[in-house]
Amino acid sequence: MNITGVMVQYFKACKRELWFFANQINMNYGDENILLGRQIHKESYSRERKNIQFGNISFDFVEKSGEIEIYEIKKSSKLKEPAKYQLYYYLWNVKKFGKNIKGYVVYPKEKRREELALTPEIEVEIEKIMVEIPKIVEQCHPPQAIKKPYCRRCSYYELCMV
Repeated sequence: MNITGVMVQYFKACKRELWFFANQINMNYGDENILLGRQIHKESYSRERKNIQFGNISFDFVEKSGEIEIYEIKKSSKLKEPAKYQLYYYLWNVKKFGKNIKGYVVYPKEKRREELALTPEIEVEIEKIMVEIPKIVEQCHPPQAIKKPYCRRCSYYELCMV
């Protein structure tokens, strides 16, 4: 299975959302939160070359000032842990090629950025996630809905909670 950073993010946020996404049940691309996120991605760091492909993953952008740093742009820090794990997944993938690099999750609207480093503990957790994602995706039905504070803003809300 080709696991993506978005799948890792959804794994940490909502396993039901992961199932919908991975089984190509498309979200509402006209959703205002998605459109806002795209606009922030487009306008932020406009001088940077974006969507850098590295194997089967895509970094928002990369900087090289002495050492390579990868960046993940997010609309807000409300889903901080899932965003961090998406970036940890990228760092873990790059490390497999012998590169141990820094990563940053950036929140342009909040004018904040958070530096992340891959630790042995997080590597073990990422490896466990790589085993769990296919198990969820290959189920015949989505996992049970679990109501969370951010559900109302999810593009799958009407499909999931109705």
